[in-house]
Amino acid sequence: MSSLRQLFKEWNELNNKAGASMGQFDFTAIKEIRKEQSKLENSIYSEVKKSAPDEILKILPEECGEMEIGYNFSKNVFFFLMLDPEFFESEETILLAITIDLKNKVDLIKDFEIED
Repeated sequence: MSSLRQLFKEWNELNNKAGASMGQFDFTAIKEIRKEQSKLENSIYSEVKKSAPDEILKILPEECGEMEIGYNFSKNVFFFLMLDPEFFESEETILLAITIDLKNKVDLIKDFEIED
């Protein structure tokens, strides 16, 4: 099993390759890169589920599937975005971020806002 540091690094490298391929409109390469990224995301999500406290674990989907994924390179924090289950019936879109750092610390950020 790779360390989180290695998984984060590999995911970020693939993300950079995807960006370069997008600029070249190389959609075949993007599809292959995303397939590899998805494998890494599943591995990282598996670590989230192993390390999450019970209050976070009970709201996590079984698989990361269609969750939006992000990585804050400067803070070495990987995050999975999901709709806040408390606001499913709301007109507003309220996001939660489930984060994991290099020390396997899993946190929840309520009312998460994507930074530009």
